[in-house]
Amino acid sequence: MITLYQLERCPWCAAARQGLRNVGVEEYTIINVPYDRDDRDVVERVSGQRLVPVLVDGDTVVQDSRQVVKYLYETYGGPERERSIRELAADIAAGGSRA
Repeated sequence: MITLYQLERCPWCAAARQGLRNVGVEEYTIINVPYDRDDRDVVERVSGQRLVPVLVDGDTVVQDSRQVVKYLYETYGGPERERSIRELAADIAAGGSRA
């Protein structure tokens, strides 16, 4: 079962939710975390840090929206997502970062 730790109004979390829709994942759990990072103990327990989004898929924990979307495309997306996977990998390698 996939779990997404997120904030509803976070644009990076919206990208992760869109990634789930793009690959057709319909069943997943959303955990809305506190806005204040100091109160995100649950996120830190799962991922070792306090930023969102964080996606948990079985034993796999992925943080950062681009990493989450890349993981979803690689794992659930099929060959039609190969271009997006390459573009995301290039963006990640270039050091683009989340606020």
